[in-house]
Amino acid sequence: MKKACEKWKEPLREAALTGITAKDLEEHQRGCAECAAELDEVRARAARLDTLLPLMMQGAEPPADFRARVLAAADAAGRGKRGRPRRVWTLAGASAAVVVVLIFAVTLQRRTARRIPGDELAAAQKLAEWRAPSDGLLATPGREMLRTMPRLGQGYLNVPVKRDEEE
Repeated sequence: MKKACEKWKEPLREAALTGITAKDLEEHQRGCAECAAELDEVRARAARLDTLLPLMMQGAEPPADFRARVLAAADAAGRGKRGRPRRVWTLAGASAAVVVVLIFAVTLQRRTARRIPGDELAAAQKLAEWRAPSDGLLATPGREMLRTMPRLGQGYLNVPVKRDEEE
């Protein structure tokens, strides 16, 4: 199908399925042999499917023992549910036991946790407060000036400018 015929794709299918062709589609088919062949092909495919449908429906009845098998399966499933409450309580008990063991383990672990000696704690605090030697170099009189950036149109030095009007 050509690019120009892409817009006729959907009306073509609709015409093949319903059997009713729109006037503008008929006019297009007179000038486009490719779309006419496409319509004929889709109609032929639909006709083949229509002839196969009754053949597929033959023998579509369920087997004679189907009802008995369904009832037997439902009965077996019903009997299986009677044993479920025991399984549910067993699962709940096992879950509770796991929670109790976990709480005991956490409590025991906290009690036996390694305590940090005082001298090690003091050394760690001293290390946390340590400053680099270059920090002293950054504390200079020009530090504040470096922190503040002038805005657009301003300079670092505020020197009054004479204007022509003041002269």
